Amino acid sequence: MSVLQRGKSSQDTACRAMMPTLADTWAGFPAAVPFAMLLWCLVLLAGPTAAGCCMYARQVDAKSSKYACEFSNRLCQWQARYAFGAAVIGDMAFFHGGILSNDPTTPVNNTAFEVLDLRTMAPYVMEVEENRTLATTRYRHHLVVWRGKILAVGGQQDDASGASQHVINVLELDINRRRWQLLKQFTQPGGAVAIIFDAAVVAGGQLLVVFQSLDPAGPQRMFLSLDLNSKEVEHNYNLGRGTVQVLDWPHVGILARGKDGNHSHLVVQSKRSSTGDKQAMFWFEVTGKGVSGVEGPLRWTAATTHKQLPGGKGGMLLWLSPMRIIGQPTLVAVSSTAARFSWSKPQGEKVLLVAVFAIMVSGPPDQRAVHLALTSLMMMLPFGRAHLKGLQSADVPLLRNIELDAADVTALPYVGDVDLLSELHSSNVLMQEWPEKGFIIRGSGLADYRCQRLRHWQPFVIQVDLSGKHDSSVRCVSSNTWCATYSSMLTASKVVKDSAALESGAGLHLVEDNGKRIVLAISGQRRTNPGGQLVILDETAPLLGAMIDIADNSATDFEVSDVKGYTFPLAVATCTLKVAGYWLYVEYGGWHYDDQGTTKTNTGLFTIMTVPPQHNRQAMQQQQLPGVMSGAAWSALACASGGTIYLHGGLDIARFEPQESDYDLDGKPDWSFLAPVWGATDQLYYVKVSESDGSYGLGSLQHLSKIGMGPAARSGHSLTLLPASITLEMGMAEGALLLYGGSNTTEPQVSQFATNTIKPKEMLADVALDTRVWLYDLARDTWAVMKPSNPADAPPGLMHHRATFHDKQLIIFGGYKLSHKPLSIMASPDMYILDFTEQIPRWRKAPTDNLEQPGTPALGYPNSGVVPLPHVAAVALMSRSKLYLAPMPQTWRFLQTTSSSGACSTSSGQQVARSNLRACSSRRLQRKRHKHPHCWGNRRASACNP
Repeated sequence: MSVLQRGKSSQDTACRAMMPTLADTWAGFPAAVPFAMLLWCLVLLAGPTAAGCCMYARQVDAKSSKYACEFSNRLCQWQARYAFGAAVIGDMAFFHGGILSNDPTTPVNNTAFEVLDLRTMAPYVMEVEENRTLATTRYRHHLVVWRGKILAVGGQQDDASGASQHVINVLELDINRRRWQLLKQFTQPGGAVAIIFDAAVVAGGQLLVVFQSLDPAGPQRMFLSLDLNSKEVEHNYNLGRGTVQVLDWPHVGILARGKDGNHSHLVVQSKRSSTGDKQAMFWFEVTGKGVSGVEGPLRWTAATTHKQLPGGKGGMLLWLSPMRIIGQPTLVAVSSTAARFSWSKPQGEKVLLVAVFAIMVSGPPDQRAVHLALTSLMMMLPFGRAHLKGLQSADVPLLRNIELDAADVTALPYVGDVDLLSELHSSNVLMQEWPEKGFIIRGSGLADYRCQRLRHWQPFVIQVDLSGKHDSSVRCVSSNTWCATYSSMLTASKVVKDSAALESGAGLHLVEDNGKRIVLAISGQRRTNPGGQLVILDETAPLLGAMIDIADNSATDFEVSDVKGYTFPLAVATCTLKVAGYWLYVEYGGWHYDDQGTTKTNTGLFTIMTVPPQHNRQAMQQQQLPGVMSGAAWSALACASGGTIYLHGGLDIARFEPQESDYDLDGKPDWSFLAPVWGATDQLYYVKVSESDGSYGLGSLQHLSKIGMGPAARSGHSLTLLPASITLEMGMAEGALLLYGGSNTTEPQVSQFATNTIKPKEMLADVALDTRVWLYDLARDTWAVMKPSNPADAPPGLMHHRATFHDKQLIIFGGYKLSHKPLSIMASPDMYILDFTEQIPRWRKAPTDNLEQPGTPALGYPNSGVVPLPHVAAVALMSRSKLYLAPMPQTWRFLQTTSSSGACSTSSGQQVARSNLRACSSRRLQRKRHKHPHCWGNRRASACNP
């Protein structure tokens, strides 16, 4: 992950006016930044420009740029923690420090930040330079934001002997440089008085802090105002002596009443139990007037329109925070409490409840009162429940037991059992304002024992958007959410696991369901014999599929029971496309054994399924096309919107020959068994899909390229459609097909590679080491070899990999990588990117750590799949028997902002400010198409070789 650093400080003001928010500048940047971009910025920094500012990239090691998590745990790289700090800049949430929830005596021993993109709920880890002198590893501290930088206020740290020491300073983190520096060091009165910081906010140029001074004469809670420009303390007021203790009053919050920090402010402090008792919460108003500068404690009331019921204690308060939501003063309380349902026991169900109150302050100076009015309630779904139907009442913070029904409450996703770690720890949950939009809740939950026997704390983040700009107001990322839909998680995992065991080649695909981007996995059900060595077809079982929604943490399974004539073939070629408003899964070829054990191929056989199955659509259709010369096993398919399917290469049976497979009773070889002899082909076809009354049909097969005019015969390769918007500059007006990898091996059974039946030297022919990028011009019916700018960085010889095209980049993942130095066949754990946003397309490698790897040599079918999911900023990867999520690879493109300035941005909208339009885009503005139809013109000269 790379970061941006501002240029000349004297021009910060001018730069800031044209730059996007800091959150849009750094997050998720690629590990490798084009050198040309760095050079442009250096030129701008050195020369005079109109706006006079520039951002340039700086390499920083960040594990999140290549880390892959299993699909049900996107936060696998995060740690469950409490007593940590949190801040939000724009749409990015930052979490730092704290103590490990699963080891409550051990601080988080690193300075890295956990970062969440609130637009996509994509998690990252941001490495930050450690500074032992400044004690950048700390806990029970507070994070605030000032001028795009993060300030760490107070906290504690462990010394060399492990003893906890209070920290009474303010540190400043420059996110661009990833460096801490000291902003303010406070001094302790008397030298021995312990100082504990309870709350901190920034209002204008003022840092407002509430802290405890544990004076031997009696503890006192103080309010402090620090001018962040002059670094001078302007106000210091006493909020009470002898009445406050950390453990008794753990919840403290500050509501800044004015943006410039010069208005009065509200301070609230509360006990853990929120019974509605007037002694459970105190309010103070800091006015800066009079002798003390503070008014209070103020009278307060809490009201609701719901019917009050007997009993209730308000639950256990986990967090309480005053904040501004869409400009309105608001108090948000999070509690672990009880709710009664029509189906629950009399004592009710334990739930996580979020109560939102509007804050109003009224009355003359000597009779000021705080009025709290309940505006909304949010309740976590009980385990195993998909709704809140049957809700009757709930024990609500500050209000006690009130009557409710499901329509009164917004459902929160299940995140596990959320509670205190112990009586001494109240900060297992932290709430943070999301400016102008709402708030987020970060905490740790314990999964239900029914899906996780070894229970341990897992992190979660709940995002609540109250701006009204989005359809969904609540989103969540948590592995425990999948625990709540345990059966669907098992189904999705089973389908992926079965597809690996069967060597079906069904892959992983993208479809849409009700406007949502869904990952589709397909597998035929099989069973194994008692010995577990052979895979035997279960002819009575349906074809299984899983539609996995990463954004909603859910999966829906389906089955196709009407599979008459379907042979559950191995080594098929697959793709998906949309025809007449419905998504279709298309499968071609494959092979299988008949009842006598004879190898049978499905040459020319297409299978089409509607996904998900529809009541008004035929579930599965098969059509045999005559005249197909392309191979049946491990061909390559590419689907185009509108109904066109392209087919290339593969293996087919050339003949049968006798094979010495056994010996008769006399010890002589038995040659009665005829073994198939396979051969690779290089044919390219296309066929059209049409729809009529819920059924789909294929037109006649069209032969495209002539033998010997393009890539050599092969199987196990990938074929990807490039849109015309990309290929137009190559002189290919109607788009192109991009072919990569493959082998001319004559063995269709991939498992033979692991048993040494097939030696590497038998596979590593010239085509197996072919790292050229082949392009087929759809308009001219001709092949060409494209020349990336860095051919030495191309992927190794690959086969049985998967490729897809998204946002001007070809993404290749998985398969086998073939090498002759040394001679080997190994599973490939890497993602390779061919970036078409460069002046000349360029290869980039995006390693994906944490994948299940079979070792060396590769064991069994690699079962690879790749599906881009930009709405969650991730790529779904299928590797052998598991489904993973890796961060979305980034691309660069130019965005014009004004006539004299512009921005180069990444594919997710993150921008790099540019002060000179011509310097950033001169080559793009001077595009001229080359006369040769297969080359890139001035912009990408000599990129193609016909």
